Amino acid sequence: MSALFRLRKTHRRLISDSKGFSSIVGAVFAVLVMISLISTVFVWSLQQNTLYNNAVTQTRQADVERSNEKTVVLNTTYTPYDDKVNVYAQIQNIGSSSIQFITVWLYLSNSTLWTNYNFSSLVNANVQSGSTYTLNVDLKATGVNPNSTYSLSSWLVTAKGNTVALQQTIISANNIIVSQTTMGIGALMMDFQNFTYYNVSQSGPPYTLTPPSGASGYLVQGAKGPPKGQFAFRVIITNLDQNQNSIILAAGSVLFSIFPTSTSAFQGTAWYIVNVNGTTISNSYTPVTLEYNRATPLYFASSIPSTYTPFGQATFTGTCPVNLALIGTIGGIPFGQNIPFVSISITS
Repeated sequence: MSALFRLRKTHRRLISDSKGFSSIVGAVFAVLVMISLISTVFVWSLQQNTLYNNAVTQTRQADVERSNEKTVVLNTTYTPYDDKVNVYAQIQNIGSSSIQFITVWLYLSNSTLWTNYNFSSLVNANVQSGSTYTLNVDLKATGVNPNSTYSLSSWLVTAKGNTVALQQTIISANNIIVSQTTMGIGALMMDFQNFTYYNVSQSGPPYTLTPPSGASGYLVQGAKGPPKGQFAFRVIITNLDQNQNSIILAAGSVLFSIFPTSTSAFQGTAWYIVNVNGTTISNSYTPVTLEYNRATPLYFASSIPSTYTPFGQATFTGTCPVNLALIGTIGGIPFGQNIPFVSISITS
């Protein structure tokens, strides 16, 4: 009874003593706040630890995927022309995973003309395991011409951050030898590796070159669907005249083909020379001058000479030989050369 009496007495005293009661409530509240803070910090620590572990896992996975990218560069060719450098290369994916190339970089060094970096973004440059990717891109290099010596290097960057170094080389005007002209063929030399084609838009004029941007001219696709034969071919030509005269090409210069449509009949298609400014085809033709030892791109797209005229609806398909008939003047006198060209396949 005495213990119960003392407990009741204490209870009455606490109730009657407001300061004592407030102290107890405050102490309880402080304990609850501390528990809440500790719980929050504990939960935050777990979350941060989870984020850290996920980041480490993703980094390790990215490192594994990056290490799985394996390539071999089969060949590399650099062609300087018209303030640009054409970079052509073939890269084989020998790894177990696909590779996406996103940019190509060029470093060109010359003591007097141009020393700098340049790059270009790549579109649809996805290469499956075991496949080979063909790079064919023009990179701007102000002041570059084939008459000087350059040290060139380039590399590709993948979406996973790897770099693929292409072959380095030194280009020198002194590398030109007489056998490249061979006299029996003529003064003009063609770059066979960089023969390309473009589709031509149907919404002109003005008419513009559209993707495929510089696809291989040896395989032309989509002849019977839009744009139904509206193609432009690009050929890079170098003037190696022994007398170092400039050659001026007339509007009658033409790229022509012969299709064996049957055993007794042959049909032909001709693409006449045009001027291209950026990606736009000029309505009328201005004679192109081929300066000595300067690689120059020539475009062939028109169905008639002098004025750009799109082709009609029909285009032949199949395998055909193609010749390049160039006419004009050299040193002010008439000039003509037929380059035994290539064979191409045009598909529907």
